Amino acid sequence: QSSTVVTSLQSKLAKFSSTIPSNDNSTSVPTDTLKLTGATNNDLQDESTSATSEEVVSEKIDRLISDGLGQEPETMNAVDATPVGEVPDLPSYTDEELEEIKSQVISLKELGNSLYRSGHSYGAMAEYSKALELCRKQLDETRSVLHANRAACHVSCSEFKEAEEDCDSAIKLNSKYLKALLRRGQVREKLEKLAPALEDYKSVLELDPRNGPALEAARRLPREIEVQQEKMKEECVEKLKDLGNLVLKPFGLSTDNFKMVQNPETGGYNIQFDQNR
Repeated sequence: QSSTVVTSLQSKLAKFSSTIPSNDNSTSVPTDTLKLTGATNNDLQDESTSATSEEVVSEKIDRLISDGLGQEPETMNAVDATPVGEVPDLPSYTDEELEEIKSQVISLKELGNSLYRSGHSYGAMAEYSKALELCRKQLDETRSVLHANRAACHVSCSEFKEAEEDCDSAIKLNSKYLKALLRRGQVREKLEKLAPALEDYKSVLELDPRNGPALEAARRLPREIEVQQEKMKEECVEKLKDLGNLVLKPFGLSTDNFKMVQNPETGGYNIQFDQNR
């Protein structure tokens, strides 16, 4: 029945695609984005243990279309209904409530997956956020997957900071979540956080020593980190020189009047003053 549901969803989305506003920046999921997310369009995590009612999911598709499916939300709260971090300390669900909640969460997650695969990342984010609102600590594994899926949506919208935050939450809930670790490493590269990215790739290789993207990054990043650090040092020295010139200017001096000379015997440096410079 699950395959029938997905087919029905795809059919409905295709039917109404011409009515969807065009201001969604992610009307399709490009190949380079899929490479960054570490996924394919069919590779979002899906843990459903029972089929979702086709009528219920179809009704939600119709509602989303009528509400403007795929539009960028006016406020971040429309997407991030569940903050990154700890869930509220609410009482646990009873066994009966838990089964009902699981069913609702699965429905929302499947709808989010279908929207993401159809290129409607903001719509998918909203559904994952609704599912996260329902999850309590009894559903930590599902919460981890939902955060990772929402991170993939943020990546497709070039929202790398938000993607990193969702990956953080996914990994906090499941420290061996390989896909979330890989995705966070790739996102951190986009944010130019090269050293933390390398640590994520090393964690991936501990879980999967033959992981291609992680192996490639682990070979490439050490040199890039050295270059980045040298650049940061140069920028720091320039800022210090600017500050020094500001202090010395009233005295008719500048940092050019001071020269660091290395002592060949000790390897240390001496500062020499040259008034004529």
